[in-house]
Amino acid sequence: MNIASLDLNLLLVFDTVMTERNITRAGFKIGMSQPAVSNALNRLRHTLKDDLFLRGADGMRPTARALEIATPVRTALLEIESALNPVAFNPATAERTFTLETTDYAALTWMPFLAKYLAEEARGINLHTIPIENRFYEKLDVQEADFGFTALEIASVPDRFGSLTLGTEKFICLMRPDHPLAKYDQIPLEEYAAARHLLVTPRGDPRGFADVELEKHGLKRRIVMTLNQFTAAPMAVLSSDMVLTAPSRIAEKCVQFFDIHMVKSPIQPPPGIGGVLVWHKRLSNHSAHMWFRDQIVRANTEMNEFDTQDFEQNLKEQHHAD
Repeated sequence: MNIASLDLNLLLVFDTVMTERNITRAGFKIGMSQPAVSNALNRLRHTLKDDLFLRGADGMRPTARALEIATPVRTALLEIESALNPVAFNPATAERTFTLETTDYAALTWMPFLAKYLAEEARGINLHTIPIENRFYEKLDVQEADFGFTALEIASVPDRFGSLTLGTEKFICLMRPDHPLAKYDQIPLEEYAAARHLLVTPRGDPRGFADVELEKHGLKRRIVMTLNQFTAAPMAVLSSDMVLTAPSRIAEKCVQFFDIHMVKSPIQPPPGIGGVLVWHKRLSNHSAHMWFRDQIVRANTEMNEFDTQDFEQNLKEQHHAD
């Protein structure tokens, strides 16, 4: 194929439809009418001799050929953008949106600090968050998301992605103050396994790391309920006899706003698991993305400095008060 005969604007249309999976939304994003987007797609279909997208109940579904070219097209467009944009990125005057796929863990911990930075230093910058679901890496590949943040084993991140561990945490058990297990400083393993459990699972997994660790001891727990976010969990715990195993920072937030009890968990994540920020390496040197990545690290650092309360001491004081 002779690239001289190709209108490069068609690739921009393709890339936007690939991201939005909707012709109307794609047109709105790039300032084109719905008929104009459809016409551009038809021209590209004719050139590439492939349907590229098929209509489905969940939007425009890419064909195998579209999936094949999506990443190279996105990479090429980013290279062109980097070449034409000024080398320096000025957050005070820039206008753009960053998309982050994450769980409500980020919203409850370092996101408030990031919101402060945008309000005070980068008022033209928007942040759009989307759920992780089961397409964590694919969304980064096709740039449905600029960054992803979740609990991962950093060694498992594919080579085509950059990654940064933002910290590891101990896990804490949360329960009603009058729960039978609230008498312990740390719950015995067998009693932990025998309890009724609430599992927060952003991806909808039926089990978590605690189940894997329990199996190593020949034990199994009963998961009575699963939720896809931490924010709803305290109410469920307080109105039941369920136990929630949660990261310590989430536990602290729950204690701040609810009359809920926390106890040391006998089960902890295996070494190497932590909150990991992930991005595609093709964006590693993109000035705008470098700036935003720095703001996430800054927010995480400030959160750690702000949290001056000794968590272990807080646990001891709570247990002593009971």
